[in-house]
Amino acid sequence: MRLHSRQASNPHRQYSAAQSLHSSSDDSEHKEIPSTMGWAKRLMRWMVTVDQPHTFETSLKNYQSLAHVTNYIFFCGGRLRTVAKTKYLSVLVLVMLIAPIVLFSVFETGYLWKHVAGAKPCVVLCYYFWTLCFASFISTGATDPGTLPRNIHLAQLQDDYKLPLEYYSIITLPSPVANAPVRLKYCTTCRIWRPPRASHCAVCDSCILSFDHHCDWLNNCIGQRNHRYFLAFLFSSVLSSIWLLTCCALKLRHAGSPSAAPVSLLLICYCAVSIWYPLLLAIYHLFLTGTQQTTHEYLKAVDSRNPIFHKVTHPERNPFVTGSCARNMLLLMCQPRGYDFLHTRSEHQAGDWRFFRLPIPHSFEKV
Repeated sequence: MRLHSRQASNPHRQYSAAQSLHSSSDDSEHKEIPSTMGWAKRLMRWMVTVDQPHTFETSLKNYQSLAHVTNYIFFCGGRLRTVAKTKYLSVLVLVMLIAPIVLFSVFETGYLWKHVAGAKPCVVLCYYFWTLCFASFISTGATDPGTLPRNIHLAQLQDDYKLPLEYYSIITLPSPVANAPVRLKYCTTCRIWRPPRASHCAVCDSCILSFDHHCDWLNNCIGQRNHRYFLAFLFSSVLSSIWLLTCCALKLRHAGSPSAAPVSLLLICYCAVSIWYPLLLAIYHLFLTGTQQTTHEYLKAVDSRNPIFHKVTHPERNPFVTGSCARNMLLLMCQPRGYDFLHTRSEHQAGDWRFFRLPIPHSFEKV
């Protein structure tokens, strides 16, 4: 199968209608754009960038164009992001992270530091792991998971709307593991041949490098560029809960009765309940990384969306597995972050095809 000959060697010729339409709309927009823009509008656009027309800007950044072709919302000049049209459960998680440390700081820290012997190291460790937990929460939920660019492998369309049949085939490549080839698929939405282990996320509307899963609680995908932060978030949340519970137990013991330390009792109950979900999830991902599997690959192997009732086992044909459980963990947990393929904070170049949204194949909409 000769795929290279069917790829778009000259996409400007094949999609000239789309390009001319885009350039004409750009010209009409630039006629309406004023030469100056108020600092308040600039600040607001810098703070929050959503999918809306640029009616008052003379120059764009890549993240502002990326918001038009994905479901991302960008903050702080493209430094942070989240996903639109979701339940925003990450806000609830953020409140659950901040509320206990605020109560602990107001009602517990001073008493422990001054009156409880040997409590100072526990207080320091509690704040250390909470800071690590909060930082990894931001790094996991608000940074690039490994978003791949669009329209890299444009096909020569048939009748202006059909993809060639070979673009619906699965390409198999050899791997070091016998009878376990690497499989590549073409994404008809992003118009790219996806790298190994990449997959398209319908929530983010993007292909993600080394896609693990889309986490509703963090409102972001877990991919190659934030997988290590996700694991750090799970383990640090467990450790911060343990040390917070320990500090409150010391305060409660020193106070003598629950009525003398009601906030300590409240935080102990809170930690005892909230620690279980990240703990079980951390153990689950330990087993997955030990078998060199992502969550997406494992759920496809067991043919289920609920992994609770399935045992984590070594897959029969995994081209990425090694002979060592520890090496499997090391390769997944400590894998390189990879490149920022879209350079979201760089200046946007007019006509950059990575930021076009093309009609889906077989939509009978000419492009």
